[in-house]
Amino acid sequence: MTDGAWMIELARCGGCRAPFLPTDGPCPRCGSTDTHLYTASAHGTVLAATELVHPAAGWGSPHLLAFVELSGEVRLLAIVDGPLPGVGSVVTVRREGEVYHAHLDGPPPEGRGDGAGEEPRVDGSEGAAAAARASATSALRRRPGATAPETGSRRTPGG
Repeated sequence: MTDGAWMIELARCGGCRAPFLPTDGPCPRCGSTDTHLYTASAHGTVLAATELVHPAAGWGSPHLLAFVELSGEVRLLAIVDGPLPGVGSVVTVRREGEVYHAHLDGPPPEGRGDGAGEEPRVDGSEGAAAAARASATSALRRRPGATAPETGSRRTPGG
């Protein structure tokens, strides 16, 4: 498929122009109800990724998660289908109901892969990886109550 075929729906506030994930409520930044949907590329850059070895009840193990930035505007947490991507990897994101899924660029995998025995892909550019790590860490610091991954998680190399 061409890049144009991989699109995702996002929202933008008509008041403050902030982009965000679509919700039924007002703009999360200014509270305006003047919001509009638009489509953007579903390709994003992995800022951080982790494997939860002991996830919450009801989730399979290993449970792979990636923090992804779309179009340089919106960041989201997605369940990874397939092998765990490295920091700086390009993934494609899709929405299923209220849950976002990500997979390494290319067609979606047949079913959910568990990535067992596969090495995570890591971008060869240390500068890009370092910038992505700094950005992800900065985003965590700005959010009240946000914390870094705790025991039971494994960070990707370079992450």
